Amino acid sequence: MPTVELTDKFCQSAKSVSGRKTDYFDTIVKGLVLRVSSGGQRSWYAVYGPPAKRQWLKLGTYPEVPLGTDKGARQRAKDTRAKVGDGVDPIAEKKALAASQTVANMVDNYVARRASGKRSADEIARRLRKNVSDLIGDVKLAELHRRDLTKCIDTVKDRGAHVEANRVFEDLRAMVRWARGRGDLDENLVEGMRRPTETAERDRVLSADDIKTMWAALPEADMRESTRRILRLCLVTAQRVGEVAGMVRDELDLDRRAWTIPPARAKNKREHVVPLSDMAVAILREQIAAVDALDERKDRTPTPFIFPGPGSRAAVTGASIPKAVKREEVIKRGVSTIMGVAPWTPHDLRRSAATHMEEIGISPFIIGHVLNHVSATKASITSRVYARYDYAKEKREALELWAERLAGIIKGGADVVPMRATK
Repeated sequence: MPTVELTDKFCQSAKSVSGRKTDYFDTIVKGLVLRVSSGGQRSWYAVYGPPAKRQWLKLGTYPEVPLGTDKGARQRAKDTRAKVGDGVDPIAEKKALAASQTVANMVDNYVARRASGKRSADEIARRLRKNVSDLIGDVKLAELHRRDLTKCIDTVKDRGAHVEANRVFEDLRAMVRWARGRGDLDENLVEGMRRPTETAERDRVLSADDIKTMWAALPEADMRESTRRILRLCLVTAQRVGEVAGMVRDELDLDRRAWTIPPARAKNKREHVVPLSDMAVAILREQIAAVDALDERKDRTPTPFIFPGPGSRAAVTGASIPKAVKREEVIKRGVSTIMGVAPWTPHDLRRSAATHMEEIGISPFIIGHVLNHVSATKASITSRVYARYDYAKEKREALELWAERLAGIIKGGADVVPMRATK
């Protein structure tokens, strides 16, 4: 049992020197042990009691639980020894807590303490509560087994929701790793589990005829008018459906014809300015007028959201838009269509806009800036640190050219006329 002064550098490189595991006792805090398995797993333990009755209390894993900080392994070991000094048995206390905590408790803790800072926090919470808490929420953490997690995933797969099953699996994996890292679970129950479904990357692009048919059918679709406007904007601006749906008034400057997506709402966490064509501005003005009229009728404070959800307390969720589109699917003689064309999703509108922009001669590099792709905007050190040009002029030209082309498609008869590629 080696005794060393534990440091982050040592913990990162520590290896098991013999057998299944090696325990490294800290010289700074009495009773703190770093256990390294033959597979490289590093776990913290607080050791207390006489040699004949030595007790090992697991404190978490490294690096999920760091060495230092006020919630790190050293502080946890000190707290453990303080409890022992007060006559408390920490292991019995932990077992009692584990016996009382349920999967639903773990989900709530994870959502509040870990997932809340993520951009997709609301969707993560929805998926875990619907597919995990509602199914196995009463299971005690001390009795949780991998088959319980498999049951959650299989239930989603059995509904035919293969993409949702993959996302639930990823949420479960992140939550279980987090819970193990902080000591709520003693083992990583998802270790060795695979994604339930291998999904191929979509490549659906709506042709000019598809766009014309879909656009003409959109007014008769069984969905809210605001949802129709979101779909139109996804195609006109080539932006992500979640970013369009979550738009707030402070992001818009319609006089300058610009929409600024803040880092907190952008997928790559970088501010993104979207030039607005006349077509996009017209759609937004219609939506703002409708929202203002509704707020006035309801005699309530004007909402900051361009596309408010029920009650106007929050923006409509991006996930609700694909569902509204999916509800329009019609299957006749074994052939599926949505609004008169082969099935499509809101994200396909973004891909279609990008494809048609390239078709009319717009540079793929500029299209990458329009889409706010990291590969085009900030992929290299030079781009991230030194190159500050924002390509605003080129982005505006691209989106205005695309709006002109889209207007021709909608009216019918506008052929593709390749233009000189923008630089």
